[in-house]
Amino acid sequence: MVRSVVRLITGAPGAGKSTLLGRLRERPVTVVDFDELPDEDGRLLGIDITSPDASGVWPDYNRLWVRIAGMLARGGGPVLVSCPLTPAEWEAAAADVPDAPEVVWARLDCADHDRRVRLAARGWSAEQVEEALQDADELRELVPTAFTSSGRAPVEVAEDVLRWITDSSNA
Repeated sequence: MVRSVVRLITGAPGAGKSTLLGRLRERPVTVVDFDELPDEDGRLLGIDITSPDASGVWPDYNRLWVRIAGMLARGGGPVLVSCPLTPAEWEAAAADVPDAPEVVWARLDCADHDRRVRLAARGWSAEQVEEALQDADELRELVPTAFTSSGRAPVEVAEDVLRWITDSSNA
């Protein structure tokens, strides 16, 4: 049996993932984000899963997303999942999921200066910005396929990512 393929895009805060996903939802591709399941207050099934206090349930949440991604991919069309995970975290979540989809990774990135400006505009503290910069550095090492949002219009980035999603040669 051929395993279904899902494209995963990750990126540190401020890279432009929300903007990208908004643009891609206008296209003929299934686009979902890990942040879509919880309510606005971060709760899912009565648990605030966005709080660091809930870190014990995060592995279960990740496994849930592996299953959701597999279900979406069974539809046969291109699927993009935006997730905050590293490849190792996804692999750990997929390890005990029957028929977990095959994944192809990319990351959305931006210049550190742009990330600082974007996160400061959101009211992030200097410490939070530094953590985001460290996350970006880690992801640069782990996920070589990248799309940059620096100096580019969102529609340009979306077009590049759409080509990547729909190009069967990168599966």
